[in-house]
Amino acid sequence: MHRSLLRLTALILILILILMLLRYLLALLLPAPIVAYMTLETGLPIVVVQDLRHRLKERLDFDFFTDPSFAPDGARLALTAYLNFGSDIVTYDLTSGRMQRLTDSVAIAESPAWSPDGAWIAYASNREGDNNIYIIRPDGSERRRVTTHQAGDRQPAWSPDSASIAFTSNRGGGWNLYSIDWASGEARQLTNHGAPDTSPDWSPDGKRIVFASGRDGASAIYLLELETLKVEPLVVAARYDSLPKWRPDGGAVSFARSVDGVSRIMLVDLATGELSRLDLGEVSADSLAWARG
Repeated sequence: MHRSLLRLTALILILILILMLLRYLLALLLPAPIVAYMTLETGLPIVVVQDLRHRLKERLDFDFFTDPSFAPDGARLALTAYLNFGSDIVTYDLTSGRMQRLTDSVAIAESPAWSPDGAWIAYASNREGDNNIYIIRPDGSERRRVTTHQAGDRQPAWSPDSASIAFTSNRGGGWNLYSIDWASGEARQLTNHGAPDTSPDWSPDGKRIVFASGRDGASAIYLLELETLKVEPLVVAARYDSLPKWRPDGGAVSFARSVDGVSRIMLVDLATGELSRLDLGEVSADSLAWARG
């Protein structure tokens, strides 16, 4: 009896291992949308990478990191690393687990955004006093200051051709959206509203920017047509909605919604307006990024 029970237990364990192996093989053979997001499931900010189709998760083995941004090939992440005296920008290799710190100043460096061509990482920093936008090579070389305004410039987002950077700034008094050609330094104001416009993200086709704004009361999600600078509401509800991101195919936008003190990732279909919740389990999640692959 005892021997039979041991055999049955061993058989169950073998079957579980086979099922786990098959699951990982399916994930390799059938590519799926990959996201990274910040969660507070341990009480501290950690980053989780998740395969949405096969429900595979990888929790990065360090704390106090957020603002994930994928490299174009999906193999690395740029992250904000919180420190006792500020924050730095780091990269993390998802294959090797190697982490590299790109900034090392006693200041704030945050909101990294990897350029679509893979050549640069944009971020916001107050390393020279005022908060401005910088770019740096993924190996930590060639740091350049892109904006030089005395106001606060934050939350950079790249255009699909990697030629321009959208950001939010209070250089006009209130928080509005701007874009800048980082090579020439030519800047353009995109919105002009009394309520704060924040968290811009450029559409994959380069024609629109999605952003969050309090212009209708509660924080909601809006679309900006770049040719006309016309703003249209995308999701306006009696909720706190923030941090919008385009899905890589351009057909939907994800955003963080605060529900009873818990942050959930929602998805709105651009064609139908249908709203759904992204299935990440029951964890509180925000700062979601999509792999472009």
